[in-house]
Parts: sequence; structure tokens; C-alpha cells
Amino acid sequence: MKYRFNVRDLIAVGLGLAFINIGIDHFVNPSWYEPIVPSELPDARFWVHASGVFEVAFGILFIVPYTRAWASVGGAWMLVILYWANFNMWYNEIPLDGKTYDDIWHVLRFVIQIGLILIIAWTGQVTPFKGREKLHDQLDIFSGRITSSAFESGDRIVVGSWKESIFGEFTDIMWARPDGTRILIAPNKEVADYVTDMYSFDKVLIEDVNYIENGRSSEVACDSLKLEFSWNRGFPVPMRRSLLFISTIELFFAKLIFSTRTYGVTKNNRKEWYAIDRVSYLKNASANILGVDSGKFRPMTEPCKFGFSEAPKRPASCVVRTHIL
Repeated sequence: MKYRFNVRDLIAVGLGLAFINIGIDHFVNPSWYEPIVPSELPDARFWVHASGVFEVAFGILFIVPYTRAWASVGGAWMLVILYWANFNMWYNEIPLDGKTYDDIWHVLRFVIQIGLILIIAWTGQVTPFKGREKLHDQLDIFSGRITSSAFESGDRIVVGSWKESIFGEFTDIMWARPDGTRILIAPNKEVADYVTDMYSFDKVLIEDVNYIENGRSSEVACDSLKLEFSWNRGFPVPMRRSLLFISTIELFFAKLIFSTRTYGVTKNNRKEWYAIDRVSYLKNASANILGVDSGKFRPMTEPCKFGFSEAPKRPASCVVRTHIL
């Protein structure tokens, strides 16, 4: 296929060459940069040379269309980190070439840094400027809500209510018993086969699963379980994020804050991304399992071990789009 050169390519080449030039200058004139290296970092020249290496590498990778998205994510974070030196110069009134600068100059420098990060993100088509994914037509996409909680009985339950999917609208339930037995409840064999190919279960039940959502609450019923959930308003994730962002930056923060993973590889070696659009925490939950009340809801302190990611430790209901390649 013939590649079509566009405005983004032109800007990428210009920015890439500029960063390469600046990076080289870190080696040619290191003494000019050394005064603004924060004192917390030993050996200022080493850090000047290190930043030069990253700037040259970013510039090269940003020019090449194939590596531009990765370079955009890396380059944006590089600018965030390097601003530490600029802030150090401002806060400690460090002179360059014997001259100190007024606050207005530093404010303008900060605004330019933010603008540059946004331009890099737009040029590389990453968060929050991502358009249609190049692999969109090859992806299985499921849009809906995942609700999860543990109970005093030791049962852990994850309900996936999918409004749109390759199977149409359906609800499935992943259920971990107190003894560790992992059970899938699916509405039909087609869904069951698809899910068990990707995740691990000890038992599969084919049952009609009735799901009713009313505002910020839901009721789920099948032969084995009767569940009720209610959740708070929560908070949205407003930015449109690329799959690249979800598998790198968002993966890190999801693991750090929620103890979950937004990207991984399934049992049958398919890649899967979770794009979370809203996070709400449960206000109440109840479960009647095989006619027995499971007690109060509680955090997920024990792993379910269905797949590469665990549910959030705190009982939650999340609006999500799952992408599977």
C-alpha cells in the first residue's frame, strides 16, 4: 500500500529533527545544561548526556511513522520528567550564561511545555487525540458493565453485562467458590466456548441469565444465583485513550491504584485491552447462592484466578469496553 504523506508527518519530521538537534547539543555543550540539573541527582554531566540520548532516540523514533505512537507516549513522559530541571531553574533562580529570568518567562516556558506535549500527542494520535484504531476491524469489541464483589461466605462474583458484542446483548457470570472452584455461568454454549477458550474455569453452567439495570442498581438472576447491586455515581474517565496508552501508562496506574490489569494475554494467546469509561464503587450488594444468603459484601481479598487480571479489591461496577485481538 502506498503511504500518503500528511500534515502530521510534516510536523513529526520537524519536531523529530529539533529534538535530535537539541539532544546532540547536550553532548556538544554539556556545561550549558549542567547548572539546572537538580542537586538531588549526582553527577550532573551524566544526566545531561542521558537526557541527550533520550532526546535523540525520541527524535528518530518520532520521525518514523511505524514507531511514532510509541515515541509520542515516551516523548510526552520525557518532557514531563525533564521539566524538573526547568522548575529547578525557576524555583532556585539559577542563572544561565550569567542571567536570571523573570517569573513571566518561566510561566511562558511552562505553557510551551504543555503545548508541546499536546502537539506530540496529537501528531502521534495518542491520548487524548486517538482516532479509529488501525486494527479496529480485527478486534472483538464488547461494550457494557463489569460488576464485582466478594461476600462473607467467601464467594467472589464478577458479572459482565454486555450491551454490544459479537454475540449481541448478553450477561455472563464468573464465580469463584470459597474452596477455589471457578465456575462460569453463560447463557449459551457459543458464549461459553468463547469465554472458556480465554479464561480458566473448573466448571461451566449453561443457564438463562436475566439482567435488569435501573439507574445505579442492577438485579441478576439465573438458576444458581440471585444477585443485587447498587453503586455510587463514581467518576468518569473522560479522555479517549489509545490501546497503546491502555497497555502502557494506564496498565501501570491500574495496577498501582486498583490492583487490576488493563492489558494482558489470554489463555489462548489473544491480546486483550480493558478501556474503563467510568468507575463506581458499590454501596450495597447481596447474593443468594443456591437458595442460601451469602452474607454482607466485602472486598476481594482472595484472587479469583480466572485470567491475567483480577477484579478490583474494592467492590465496584465499571463501564467498560473490552477489545480482543
